[in-house]
Amino acid sequence: MAAVAPLRHDHDDSRRTTALSLVPPLHRNRRSQHRRDAVYAATLAVLLGVGILAVLLLNTAMQTQADRIATTKHQLADLTLRAQVLQTATDEANAPAVLAARARLLHLRPATHVAIVAWPNTSGRHGPVVPKVRAAKKSAVSGHARVARRARAG
Repeated sequence: MAAVAPLRHDHDDSRRTTALSLVPPLHRNRRSQHRRDAVYAATLAVLLGVGILAVLLLNTAMQTQADRIATTKHQLADLTLRAQVLQTATDEANAPAVLAARARLLHLRPATHVAIVAWPNTSGRHGPVVPKVRAAKKSAVSGHARVARRARAG
C-alpha cells in the first residue's frame, strides 16, 4: 500500500493580487442589514397573513355550501314524503271498493252495451260529416270474448 501524503500548494501565495478577486468584499453596514431583515420579516408576515386569510375564506365558503346541501337534502326528503302521502291517498281513492261505493251514491249503473261510432268515408263535400252510430252486439262489456281456434298444420 502506498502511504498517504498531504497535498501541497505548488504556487506561491505572494503572487496573488487582491485587485483581481471574483467577488468584491462585502461592506457590512449594520443599518442596511437591519433594513433587509425588517423587509424580509414584513414580507414574510404579509404572505403568512394573506395565506391564513385565504384558508379562512375557503373554509367559510365550504361550510356555507355544506349548509346549502344539507338544506336541499332536507327539502328533498320532505318532498319525497309528501309524494308518498299523495300516492297513498290516490291509491286509496282509486280502490275498486271505494269507486263502487261512490258510483252507488251517484246512482250509476254498469254499462251493458257500448255504442260504436263509425265515421263515413266521405270527405264532407255535401255538408258536415256526422258519424253513424251502430249498436254493439248484445255481449257484456266486461264479458269473455270468444277465442279463435288454432289451426293445426297437418
